[in-house]
Amino acid sequence: MMVKFDITINIKVLRGSVENHFGYKASYKKVWLAKQRVIARIYGDWEESDNELPRWLFTMQMYLPGKIYFKPWPGSADTVMFHRVFWTFSPCVEAFKHYKPLLSIDGTHLYGKYGGTLLMAIAQDGNANILPIAFAVVEGETKEAWASFLSYLREHVTPQPGILVISDRHKSIDGTLNTEGSLWKPPHAFQAFCTRHIASNFMIHFKNKDLKKVLINAAYLKSQHELAYYFGRLEEMPRSQWAQYADEGRQFDHTSPNPSSPPYNRPVIQLGTIIVKSIMSWVSNMGW
Repeated sequence: MMVKFDITINIKVLRGSVENHFGYKASYKKVWLAKQRVIARIYGDWEESDNELPRWLFTMQMYLPGKIYFKPWPGSADTVMFHRVFWTFSPCVEAFKHYKPLLSIDGTHLYGKYGGTLLMAIAQDGNANILPIAFAVVEGETKEAWASFLSYLREHVTPQPGILVISDRHKSIDGTLNTEGSLWKPPHAFQAFCTRHIASNFMIHFKNKDLKKVLINAAYLKSQHELAYYFGRLEEMPRSQWAQYADEGRQFDHTSPNPSSPPYNRPVIQLGTIIVKSIMSWVSNMGW
């Protein structure tokens, strides 16, 4: 029952429940296997779920016309293999017109038999509430996958000029945004880096918590005078990509953490789970 209510429930919680109810301390492996059996009984196993994917995508295409794009992986003549899929929802597209002109983009690994990566674009309103506006399931954070995601995002969700894109410094993202002729380059759009990721990379090289705090404080400052007082380096990276005083007001105080990164991505992942469960349940009830 606990798994049916929350499919993401932690194994530690399940072990504690078993011990409280039955006085038996089950091993982690036993509880994990039991959870997988319950999930399979409720939603079907991995193979069944994978075979349902074409029907699920077809249903989404019917009721979200022009908002879902499915690319199969080339296979044999009688076999269609899943490659990647991009989707958004019309209310999200409409809502973004009234949000700050900035996006956070990031990817998170999907854990399961078939793996893959979930790419997301996250918007933010004036009250700092976040809104996922676009999603894609791809093979990994490759340049081709990000190029596909950002191309659909630009064409169908965020055609507005002057958008600021905040991300980590992943080479695939940076390479895609700065490709020759890209509509994600100035003056069409602007790029900034997530302060949390910059600080994490800083710690890898310098391992100094005090200097890390100086770096984070410098990123939040809004005047050149304050920046000079706190920090005199980091000249290798253009200041417009990490310091608010130099971004011409595009970041709207939105620097770090990246809302599509942990722990902020947990509600996004939970939202995705709810959406998928709801659609699959609806498809089953329709008898398709």
